[in-house]
Amino acid sequence: MPDQLQLSFSEHGLRCTRQRRAIYNALSANRDHPTADDLYRQVKSGDDKLSLATVYNTLEAFCSAGLAYKLSGCGCNGSTRDAGGDDHMHLRCRKTGHITDVPEDLGKRILDHIPADLLAELQNRTGFKVNKVQLDLVGEFKKPPITNQVPG
Repeated sequence: MPDQLQLSFSEHGLRCTRQRRAIYNALSANRDHPTADDLYRQVKSGDDKLSLATVYNTLEAFCSAGLAYKLSGCGCNGSTRDAGGDDHMHLRCRKTGHITDVPEDLGKRILDHIPADLLAELQNRTGFKVNKVQLDLVGEFKKPPITNQVPG
């Protein structure tokens, strides 16, 4: 019987290979929005046949399918990626480029205060239908952020 990840890949037109599974699991477990190089180093330890090109190609496939997306302009070497989950918010440090998720409970409280009628007006005025809300709060960390990164 297919598991949830197999079903999700299938719904998005992707085959569920061992390498795609490993890359997606690493991406979804990482709250600090890794680059392709970061994911390669993390997943490579468990798969000596994995190439960096496979990681890049897989991430592009995930982004094209809507399972992940790129966060650019982060001030790091390469674009970082985020699994295409629920609406959520990011903290983006303007000095270092570090990106991390807002704690889920706080992010939900903020996003829940975006009036539905305001989104409807946006659609009516621009013809743009909002499917997902993602906000970046840009500033500076006064102390190093606590990360939820899975060790690699």
